[in-house]
Amino acid sequence: MNLYAQLEDIVGPDYVSNEDFVLESYAHGITGVGTKRPAIVVIPESAQEISEILKVANKKKMNVIPRGGGAGLLEGVLPLVSGGIVIDMTRMNNVIDFNENTMTVTVECGITWGKLNSFLMERGYYTGTLGPGSGMSAVVGGGLSHNTVGGGGAAKYGAVTRHCVGLEVVLPNGQILTLGSSASKYIKEPFSKWGLGPDYLGLFLGDQGIHGVKTKATLLVYPRPKYRAYKTFSIRRRGDKLWPEIILELRKKGDLGLYDVFYFPELIMQALQGLLIVKDIVVFKSIKERDPKGRAVMFYTMEAETQEALEANQKIVDEIFLNKKGITAFGPEIEDGNIAKWHYEMNGHWQVYHGFWGVMGEKSVPQTGEHHIPVHQYPDLMKKFEKWESENSELLNKVRAMSGVGSSLLCDHTTVEVDSGLTIYNIPEYHEINDKLWRSYLNMIVESGGMPYMAGMRFSRALIDVSAFSDEFYSFMKTIKDTLDPNHILSKGKYYFE
Repeated sequence: MNLYAQLEDIVGPDYVSNEDFVLESYAHGITGVGTKRPAIVVIPESAQEISEILKVANKKKMNVIPRGGGAGLLEGVLPLVSGGIVIDMTRMNNVIDFNENTMTVTVECGITWGKLNSFLMERGYYTGTLGPGSGMSAVVGGGLSHNTVGGGGAAKYGAVTRHCVGLEVVLPNGQILTLGSSASKYIKEPFSKWGLGPDYLGLFLGDQGIHGVKTKATLLVYPRPKYRAYKTFSIRRRGDKLWPEIILELRKKGDLGLYDVFYFPELIMQALQGLLIVKDIVVFKSIKERDPKGRAVMFYTMEAETQEALEANQKIVDEIFLNKKGITAFGPEIEDGNIAKWHYEMNGHWQVYHGFWGVMGEKSVPQTGEHHIPVHQYPDLMKKFEKWESENSELLNKVRAMSGVGSSLLCDHTTVEVDSGLTIYNIPEYHEINDKLWRSYLNMIVESGGMPYMAGMRFSRALIDVSAFSDEFYSFMKTIKDTLDPNHILSKGKYYFE
């Protein structure tokens, strides 16, 4: 039986294809830049079907790429070699169990964050971190593979992987493995990842899809607080220096109910006011009227269970901001320029991220370099970005590319995510230079101490290109990969595992 017939026998004739237009669509990621095409696409509906697919792939020594919503910004879903099998996870999109006693939800890993959040919020709960900044069409399995953060809640809840207490994974050899508390056959309700010995579940969180195919996940959920406050501040001087000062002061005050804290430098604010991205959103029109120079802004969202607690915490936070010279507050409403309120009540966070598609006109797309650093390193990092831009100005001008920093947001403890990168034109004659610039930019970030959390293909290779890992660490990674995936069929090419 040939490969197509074998896969058709596993998933059914309606869920396997090798038609040209299908293969071409799966050869591209969200940036639109793809050069390799798979041989076949399959859309399974169960862990057992995935198990059978992987067994076939091992016999054929064929590359396998798991794919969710395709929203990853660092080409994690792109085939790195021609041929191979793409496993589209989006049929596996159900809520399996919602348990209010353990405050957990168990889902299939092909479910979108949009569907999961809608289900939970109707019941007064949420997952804390609401998923990725790239949007609600991304899936839970991808978020767990990439340590997703940025879709809301990062300051309070950190990355989505922090809340995963149970996982079902199909290993590259086809074995189906249960991890977390459910690894014990006597535990019927998954509730924790801590116990039963070593944290093997952690091997599959943030693994960029190299260790197995995630099929089922149990996440902690939290009652959504009833009260929320928003405030936005104009930063008239030294924004890059004030950002770490303010974050460190906030963290040293303890738990203030901060849900998110963001910093938008001047460049992105000028874009958001209409020079580059949007021209018809009320909040940016309002800011432009009040601050036509397009100065930097910071804003926060805060949650509490009572109005009294909210007001007490807000007083502390506002004093930290307003005691700094050159900082003033916008009014409370969206029409007053309160980005924070627009950002969350009107899904502004996804509008901001997605605004970079077409930011410089037709065929312009982002090439991200987002990563984590301790917040006190932020000013020095900005200097390194400027130096890189100066050193690469000739190539940037040649392909009309733009580099810079978008937003920065507070994550775990004193960690911030820095949304930096390039905006390029997706034009064939520019591809070679665009690729060279992107690789150079990511290498610079790693060498500057930046920690990629969403490595995909790009950052995973950058870490190896600049020898970020010790020989012992990389050998340890390879030993785990070789043990789980001796034929190296899964996500071939990431971290240069060929």
